[in-house]
Amino acid sequence: MRTQLPRAPLGLDSHPGLLLQRYVSHPADGSERWSAAKREILQAAISAASHAESRQLYQTAFTRWRKSLPELTSSAELKTEGRLIVGLGTENVLETGIRLHHTYGLPTLPGSALKGLTAHYCDQVWGPADKRFKKPSADEDKEYRKYLAGKGPTPDDNYHRLLFGTTDDSGCITFHDAWLTPNSIEPLRLDVITPHHPKWLDGSVAPTDFDSPTPVPFLSVWGRFRVAVSWHGPASNTAKSWTEFALSLLCGALKDWGIGGKTTSGYGRLVEPQRQDVIAHDVSGVPVQKPKLPAFPKSGERIEATLLEEKTRRGGWRARDPGSGLVGHIHNSDQVPANKRSGDAVDLIVASISGDGKQIQFRWPGG
Repeated sequence: MRTQLPRAPLGLDSHPGLLLQRYVSHPADGSERWSAAKREILQAAISAASHAESRQLYQTAFTRWRKSLPELTSSAELKTEGRLIVGLGTENVLETGIRLHHTYGLPTLPGSALKGLTAHYCDQVWGPADKRFKKPSADEDKEYRKYLAGKGPTPDDNYHRLLFGTTDDSGCITFHDAWLTPNSIEPLRLDVITPHHPKWLDGSVAPTDFDSPTPVPFLSVWGRFRVAVSWHGPASNTAKSWTEFALSLLCGALKDWGIGGKTTSGYGRLVEPQRQDVIAHDVSGVPVQKPKLPAFPKSGERIEATLLEEKTRRGGWRARDPGSGLVGHIHNSDQVPANKRSGDAVDLIVASISGDGKQIQFRWPGG
């Protein structure tokens, strides 16, 4: 049998995550000593998360993280509206878990959880009004794979696939882990769950009005988080607009649905701390207004495009659609008049545009 661990170093400069995971001084046997030991560890973690010297180190790490974000990044600072708990159900000797940064011991929101929440929000809230925001079905994904292999027709536009990708292809948006902002004072707070019918939950005894509640203490989070999304798709003039739009979806999902555990009880909501009409900030912290979707042309539509330099391998002209920023080949480049030069504005017909909005092809009118 394992020997008892040494008593926890309950100084203010201890690591909150290490305290919670490694330094419980009494076995989890349900006794009064166990309850007292658990509360002692929780209180120690709360104090350690607010220690001044540890927070100075975290400030340095937070600044380094912000500077490391790609250039095409949109971010926002959101505050908890009440309490938040992520990782409540993870396996833990204290019965209740919490997600903390492994190195610095402060709360963090996983980027994978933020992406999953936003993708579901896009499908369920935006999808019913516009099918382009619906998650593609398995059959639609198969047709898209055929199109990419050159064996199928051009699929319909699907913004959900563009932003979040599929099981076979990544989307154009990266969702970063959300970091707690250094100005969040006392981010860990003591909370409690009070199950009233524990014996009924395990199926042994029917519930009655005489059952006594069983208080279960746990840690929840209060403070502000910096959320950030970045573009990693092909170069495009619309990349910033898509990134800002993805951030607006994320902010909407966090405000309306929340993240983590106990969201049905009001936990997990994050909102803008000040102006509600400004929903995003660029990587330098400058606020930007609510973005508009890029304007994509339709196949067969006549547009004014910009001629670009000739391709060296395939020959012929390329052109850029100013509305979407997409660049594509002009199929019948031999029809382009000899007096045309790179940078000229010309009328072209959209021959095709991919369903994910990443590729476009043009045709010279009359050819």
